[in-house]
Amino acid sequence: MTVLIIGGGAAGLMAAITAKRTDPAAEVVIAERLDRVGKKILATGNGRCNFSNINTKPVNYYGKRPSFVNNALKEFTVADTVNFFNGIGVFPREERDGRLYPYSLQASAVLDALRNECEKLEITVLSGKSVKEISVKKGSLRAVFENGERLRADSIILAAGGCASPALGSDGSGYEILKKLGHTITPLSPALVQVKTDTAPIKGLSGIKIEGTATLIKGEKVLDSDSGEILFTDYGLSGPPIFQLSAKMPFKKDIFIALDFMAEYSLRQVFDILEGRKKALDGMTMEYFFTGLLNKRLGNLISRAAGIEKLSFSVSALDKDLLWRLAGLIKEYKIKVTGLNGFKNAQVTAGGALTDEFSPYTMQSKFIKGLYCCGEILDIHGDCGGYNLQWAWSSGYIAGKNAVLSEQENYEKQQ
Repeated sequence: MTVLIIGGGAAGLMAAITAKRTDPAAEVVIAERLDRVGKKILATGNGRCNFSNINTKPVNYYGKRPSFVNNALKEFTVADTVNFFNGIGVFPREERDGRLYPYSLQASAVLDALRNECEKLEITVLSGKSVKEISVKKGSLRAVFENGERLRADSIILAAGGCASPALGSDGSGYEILKKLGHTITPLSPALVQVKTDTAPIKGLSGIKIEGTATLIKGEKVLDSDSGEILFTDYGLSGPPIFQLSAKMPFKKDIFIALDFMAEYSLRQVFDILEGRKKALDGMTMEYFFTGLLNKRLGNLISRAAGIEKLSFSVSALDKDLLWRLAGLIKEYKIKVTGLNGFKNAQVTAGGALTDEFSPYTMQSKFIKGLYCCGEILDIHGDCGGYNLQWAWSSGYIAGKNAVLSEQENYEKQQ
């Protein structure tokens, strides 16, 4: 029996290891278009590899049918992931919000462990091998490489990733393979990425970092919020809270991000603080009013947004209406979202192969027997914080196991 995995990323490596462990006699082959497997793993978690999250639940995932993840997350849980990596030498470290990292805080440790396990199991890795299509003739599957070579397989697992970070292996070619086979690809968008906004409300703030809370709003509805370091850029916003919110932004229109620059205080408390500063700084101008409270450039911008056109405006002239206006802007500074940065900078792809056309119990195509998909190529993406790698491990495990078991059942029926 031959099982071919197209794509040597996180999902593909898990699928290969699981397939080989399920049937040690099977020939398991990974075809990776880059010169080595797992390059995207090295870039995760800022080079530390946030490989899972103890808080993983189906609610952390998105797509046309997010419930598609339910079975995979039950069958291969976070605990299973921890045990798997422990078994190949990666000891876990838990950090904020339940994020799991290798104790060494080196993404290379995760990749080395996976590669060592593939070598130990005698899994064949074909580097620099790009598959352009899968041919199906009389129930037989063949991968057709760019150079014209063909490889027959009893099962093929497509783990080619999405479009995010193409330099690390995900160039969208897997979608074209699936389209040729009759599968539907939903609209694609970058996710877990920097956000483009109306630049007028943040003019002059590029390069500034602040600690605060960002809230995603559509109309009167709050979609989500997250706190942490927020970075202003010349095109919009970045930083961990922005990446987190970006997972919920694909395909949405007319949305805003509201920034709270003093999240630990209520609106009334901020007003009281400003009123106290008015008394303490009597005789000074607005140029110095926010010094020691907010970043100076941010304070100047808030002053202008409140209607104070000149920084020479006297602090003593601040009336209650102006103080309330300033407090309101500090607690809710709304900025219109105009888009997301491109796939080049994105961590994952939103959209992908329509999950209605695959079994959530096996990851097998409902159209083509012996064809499986796992990981980012499917229309599933998760929150920032280890959730997307957990989906890679869980879906890769399901695909790898069933790619072998299904063929074993076929063989037994023929005997």
